[in-house]
Amino acid sequence: GPGVSQEATAAHARGAAVVPLVRTGGASGGMFGFPQGALQRPYFSTEEQWALLASTDSAVDESATAASRLVAMHELKSTLGCDAHIVCVLGGTEFRNTDSEALVKAMAEKLDAAMGPKTKFVTGGMAGVQEVFAKNCGDGSRVCNLLPVGQSSGYGTGTDLNAGADLEERKAIFGMIGDIYITVEGGPG
Repeated sequence: GPGVSQEATAAHARGAAVVPLVRTGGASGGMFGFPQGALQRPYFSTEEQWALLASTDSAVDESATAASRLVAMHELKSTLGCDAHIVCVLGGTEFRNTDSEALVKAMAEKLDAAMGPKTKFVTGGMAGVQEVFAKNCGDGSRVCNLLPVGQSSGYGTGTDLNAGADLEERKAIFGMIGDIYITVEGGPG
């Protein structure tokens, strides 16, 4: 009741993220002076995830999954830097077009030179387009390779970050963190 509301208010006031399981009611449902700003969808949540926190029609597991993904997303955004401009790079695991590899190399070099220090480049940690981009993007200090838990890119450049239990979860997270996405050819993501 009021205690949850008081603690959530203090957390929200200092800028902490609050993930209210609205479907449970009480303070988390907006009672007892719960901070109204904490009931608004944050930047790191999709509309669908936010709706699952409130929906009593959804399965408990769906709401729990949405909540855990929000916490993981917030952690990832914090790791990357909330004020960072996130450029995600997608592409095939092998090159099919004769110009594609040279284009990716040149693009990585030019983006590294042109973008400010708050820009982070994120790959999915896969061979092909993403690996070539990572290895040609400056010294790699602004490159993050997002992979499922327990996996590594093996690139030798950039920072490997783990998110999602498997490729499908990693792809869902990858689809939510970027400000802009560059795609080259096709592939698994």
